[in-house]
Amino acid sequence: MKRKAANQQNLMRIIRLLRHSMPMTRQEIAGELGLSMPTALGNIEKLLSEGILVEVGENASTGGRKAKLFSLQTEGWYGLGIQISRRHVRFALTNLAGDVIQYERISHPFKDQPSWYRILGAKLSDFIGKTDIEESRILGAGISFPGIIDRENDMILHSHVFEMENVSLDRFYKCIPYPLIVENDANCACYAERNNDRDSYLYISLNESVGGALMINRKLHGGNNWNAGEVGHVILYPQGRVCYCRKKGCSDAYLNTGVLLREDENVSEENLEAFFKKLEQGDPETKEIWTTYLDDLAILCTNMRMVLDMDIILGGDVGARMEPWIEELAQRMESMDLFSRDIDYISSCRCKEHIFVIGAAIRAIEHFDDRMI
Repeated sequence: MKRKAANQQNLMRIIRLLRHSMPMTRQEIAGELGLSMPTALGNIEKLLSEGILVEVGENASTGGRKAKLFSLQTEGWYGLGIQISRRHVRFALTNLAGDVIQYERISHPFKDQPSWYRILGAKLSDFIGKTDIEESRILGAGISFPGIIDRENDMILHSHVFEMENVSLDRFYKCIPYPLIVENDANCACYAERNNDRDSYLYISLNESVGGALMINRKLHGGNNWNAGEVGHVILYPQGRVCYCRKKGCSDAYLNTGVLLREDENVSEENLEAFFKKLEQGDPETKEIWTTYLDDLAILCTNMRMVLDMDIILGGDVGARMEPWIEELAQRMESMDLFSRDIDYISSCRCKEHIFVIGAAIRAIEHFDDRMI
């Protein structure tokens, strides 16, 4: 029994190593994981026979026989991502690499009522039915939800977007027929940004509300109460605007998308797209709003850099559109950051579409990947 458990553990270690690495040889896998060559060879052969690993080429020759390279087979197993927002629900089915196989957005304004959850389950079934994927090949589902999640007690502790407190996650478990994990939306987006070249960073989500998440050595850092990365409530201006949390001067009150649109209710993707179109066209009023926004964002980013001394990724609906203005933002930060020669630690997010559902699917894959064996 102990030997079987050890073998299972080694199989999972190889799978997880190759999910986050470039193709590797047998020798490299054994060395990285501290396995003996016989143990590594046996486990690699088992994963190859089950189609979980695949041979992808050979290493450059150093004079002897070329060593074969192995990678994780990204097809054959899948993760399901579900994003819950104020007006819409988004579904995405991804492979193990996070590539979207199927995507759909439906109009389904959120209501914490039994009928809403029943409809969610039915819409999800319709979505899966449009694919040719066997349901048994879906490792699990992840939900991106705008709120603070207590996973130990299966509770939504608080969601200001939906005005919910201390709500059980059983509502979701009962309507979604897959192994399920519910995660804060900014945490999901943070997962979607992780790649082979980037494993520690602060992700700032600029949406209807401002949030953030902290990734350290490829692991999400939640802090003592899973509030790490809550940059939306870092105070920019003491005695400034009143935030929804009732404090004054929080960054959320200056950097949410409603600030750009100057609308309280109709903050939509379409209206935000129109804002950036007018900005590109040089509309004076839009430019004035954007200039003030960049000034405030520069203060937040500089403060976060001083505390964390790590890369900063700007994401969410605004961050995904930030690429043309990163240099302008960096110039504003230069006068405030006297410790860095170049402001090269800030960037727009790499994943610009479907980021929350992709991140939720990746989160589900990582949480339920032991179902592969």
